[in-house]
Amino acid sequence: MRRKSLLVLAVLALGSTAQAVNYSNEVLSIGVGARALGMGGAYVAIADDSTASYWNPAGLTNIKHMEVAAVQQGRQDTALNMGTDEVGSDYFFMSGGATLPGIGSLGLAVMRFGVGGIEQTSGDPSQVNSDGSPKVLGTFGSQDLAVLLSYGHTLGKAVSAGITAKGMFGGTTGLVVDKFDNVSGDAHYTYFGADLGLLVKCGMWTPTLEGLSLGVNLQDIANSGVAWSGTVTNDSETVQANPKVGAAYSLPFDFLKDNRSSFTLSMDADPKYSVLMHYGAEMWYKDVLAFRLGMRQFTSGTQSNEISYGASFRFFMLQADYAYVAYELTPVQYLSMIVRF
Repeated sequence: MRRKSLLVLAVLALGSTAQAVNYSNEVLSIGVGARALGMGGAYVAIADDSTASYWNPAGLTNIKHMEVAAVQQGRQDTALNMGTDEVGSDYFFMSGGATLPGIGSLGLAVMRFGVGGIEQTSGDPSQVNSDGSPKVLGTFGSQDLAVLLSYGHTLGKAVSAGITAKGMFGGTTGLVVDKFDNVSGDAHYTYFGADLGLLVKCGMWTPTLEGLSLGVNLQDIANSGVAWSGTVTNDSETVQANPKVGAAYSLPFDFLKDNRSSFTLSMDADPKYSVLMHYGAEMWYKDVLAFRLGMRQFTSGTQSNEISYGASFRFFMLQADYAYVAYELTPVQYLSMIVRF
């Protein structure tokens, strides 16, 4: 099940480490930053803030001084009711970045994601309720923590490169041992990997290509695999590298520049999910207000297109970004706050 909703409620087929690995990697596929999410995640060729640690570490070179960003996820409780008990999710992301003269650009990001109140039913065919439904053994939850450390450097007037080293730690709590489902209780995992990023501002080479940027983020180009403990087999599975590519184009019109405004179109291709396409558009007005629209398209047809939209307000050092993402399972709202020094 490759749905990117924040509510990955079929979280683990708890006896299968292969599915467990799929779940742990889904957490990093959620995306970060209300601005990027409002543009459908089409951000690889933009990545001009501290969330670049996630989207494309080469983009850290766009940070002029120092900034800190925090993202909170909001949800509608009614959308989480799965017909029995209430299931809740918890998401938080914080990042920081700075450019140090003569050294390069540094970034640090932390993501936390949790799901609680998930029902665990018995696989024993003799343990059923009066209506024939499986007996509920209890509820469990999962927690995931990701830490990203990044470095970016310019390779010339038009090209930047970057690397992100990341670690993930998490697992489940509250599981009941059930031999019929091969569930052996609480499970935990660790994962370490690295992303390589490249960002090219084509207009720096020739005025003909002014406004065009190209980006590549080789996600998990090197990794340790996801190592599980507390499962039946305690397997370690290798994570496949995912070469995300993107392009962005800002209209190079003088009337926009004269009004400190801009209009940008962007597109990313994510081959990990049988080619997931991201499309985004953003309009800034006088560097104060912004409006954006985005879409995620699953070319395999396994999911419906997911629409997103958002807005921003910038006041001196402070920037507030909002995004609404119509995930297939449930709509989710995001709020980002960025402070620049």
